[in-house]
Amino acid sequence: MSSEGASQALEEVAPIAMRGKQINSGIFVSGCNEARMTDYENVFIMRTVHTCDSSSHDQDVRVAITFKRDTCPKPKAPFTVNRP
Repeated sequence: MSSEGASQALEEVAPIAMRGKQINSGIFVSGCNEARMTDYENVFIMRTVHTCDSSSHDQDVRVAITFKRDTCPKPKAPFTVNRP
């Protein structure tokens, strides 16, 4: 999917105005794959791209949206670190 198409779909499902304040963000890179995770007050978004062909506009592989509502299961906090 094109990055533009993924952005449009994301805006349609979880518009910027409803996401709330950004709490945290991070990037995980493994070879040609890159996952960008952004935690907002009302939603958690993970966007995965395949970056081996930098000239391609079709790099988006997956967009996952987790809504933070009382009726939705609570996801594990992705940015916590276990310390002894």
